[in-house]
Amino acid sequence: MSVPARRTTLTEYPAQMEEDLQSLGEELISTAARIVRWAPRDAEGFTVSMAAARLLARLLDNGPTRISDLAIAERCSQPTITNHVKRLESAGMVERAVDPRDGRAWMIALTERGRGELNLIRSSIGIGLEPYLAAISKRDLKAIREGLGAMQRLMSTERLPR
Repeated sequence: MSVPARRTTLTEYPAQMEEDLQSLGEELISTAARIVRWAPRDAEGFTVSMAAARLLARLLDNGPTRISDLAIAERCSQPTITNHVKRLESAGMVERAVDPRDGRAWMIALTERGRGELNLIRSSIGIGLEPYLAAISKRDLKAIREGLGAMQRLMSTERLPR
């Protein structure tokens, strides 16, 4: 007779495990930031900052979003997000629509042009990483693929904000 696996919560882990998970989280953030900094800066047609690219990616992941919610998600002020949105809107990468739940607020949505710019950015970063990936062993490539799969499974759950 098999016993179903029991889901554990973060509070059930021993203190040592929590410290190890905190350290792992710190390493993930640090490594992700370094990977993004490898993005080529002179890519042809690359027209937005990495901060603006993060907004485009968030809109792709979450769909139309209120400016106030974007500010919270991006951990910055509402005026900062508003300025980014204005620039992206004037470039045709996002569009505004009245929030159907609150006529006083705007929903910001990604346009096809914004999606294309985000694809270009991601492609440029991938091209920039290609020589590094080509230089490592097949074993390390497999480990990266498996780790990426684990991160995608983690991000597909409702445990973390998008």
